[in-house]
Amino acid sequence: MRILIINYEFPPIGAGGGKASQRIAACLVEMGHTVRVITSRPTQLYSLFGNIAVLLGLGFWTYLIYIKLAFNKDLSDHGFTLLGTLLLLIGFILRNTGLTWELTNPIRGLKPVEFIDGVEVWRIPVLRQRQEYCSTLEMGTFLVSGIWHSLFQVREFNPDVAHVFFGIPDGPIGWMLKRVYGLPYLISLRGADVPSDEVKRFAKQYKVLRPFIRWLWRDADALVAVSNGLREYAHDTAPDMPITVIPNAIELSVFTPPPKRGHDGPVRLLFVGRFNAFKNVETLLEAVHLLREKGIDNFELQLIGEGERRSNLERLTAEKELTRYVHFLGWVDRETIVARYRQADLFATATTWEGMPNTVLEAMACGLPVVATRASGLGELVQEGVNGYLVDINDPAALAERLAELINNPYERQRMGKESRKIAEREFAWEYITEQYVEIYRRLRK
Repeated sequence: MRILIINYEFPPIGAGGGKASQRIAACLVEMGHTVRVITSRPTQLYSLFGNIAVLLGLGFWTYLIYIKLAFNKDLSDHGFTLLGTLLLLIGFILRNTGLTWELTNPIRGLKPVEFIDGVEVWRIPVLRQRQEYCSTLEMGTFLVSGIWHSLFQVREFNPDVAHVFFGIPDGPIGWMLKRVYGLPYLISLRGADVPSDEVKRFAKQYKVLRPFIRWLWRDADALVAVSNGLREYAHDTAPDMPITVIPNAIELSVFTPPPKRGHDGPVRLLFVGRFNAFKNVETLLEAVHLLREKGIDNFELQLIGEGERRSNLERLTAEKELTRYVHFLGWVDRETIVARYRQADLFATATTWEGMPNTVLEAMACGLPVVATRASGLGELVQEGVNGYLVDINDPAALAERLAELINNPYERQRMGKESRKIAEREFAWEYITEQYVEIYRRLRK
């Protein structure tokens, strides 16, 4: 089959949903299918506007010099003198801003077309500035750019089916391709694209968009959610919609436990994810503070990630005098993050909302016990008392209690970590998950 995948996030851009689409695409190629991905190529307008301003400024000054030389006029109070100078100044500022972005941004310089693990990846221009965060406006630029480019891509690629990740913002592209080419499409719901009170970032938008989202889901030829919990939230928007549950999976050959887990020094707690509202890292920091108040100090918490709340989290860490115990590592590359999982002793998260968290799957595959909240999707990964513990959302005291139990019990950590790896191997291999998508593709193609 020829399969078109549409996702506004694809590594190195984005987080779990992008990684999932990359692995599904690679597995599809291994199964003998032909796959093309349409995704984002972040760009910026600073340099373009800066060049225009410089050219206009130079144009005004060329005109002024000509007037001075040809007619010997006094131009000291001529309006074009000020305007030309101002345009040159603005132009140089914008050009330098654009150059700084190109030199410092981790998502700069992506190729428009490349092959990754046999997958043909087309990156289309969007006005996205950050790796881990995409504003509503920036999502809108992908939607506009995606509609335009996919019209030509489908005509040339001639896919059998389109797999659209994230109903918002990508779903309308599938709708358009179905209208123009009769191309069947499925929407894969990943988490924040499902209206819920937990997704506070889009609360205002979803009040307006909920009827549109319901209509869009009904138009799709298939609807997939990554967890039973997410399906329940989706049914709040569309109660009678048939929704298939296909969880995320994990690269078991990449994310592996170390031959022997053990080291001198404090117990290493690990969190990986975006620093946003629903990841709720503040509660995790509060739990760490409670551990310290209990006199437990033989641990450290490593936070891998970035986001709009990082400065607040760093301030909270300082206020609670936790800088000795909490370390902000930023985003790290894939090789480093695998190493961090293998060096850690315990994975912890206080999230309030998830689809199916890839980071928890990665931790499990690396043989880590998990202490987490009872957010959607986590109950399908963490089995109480088997490979970790679940606590109520926004309950730092319960979170601290469970963390303390495992910090002080290395044998239980080791036992639960082995169970995590077994669960990952048994239920979350990519080949098994991808085959479930292929069955849907075949059904839609008929």
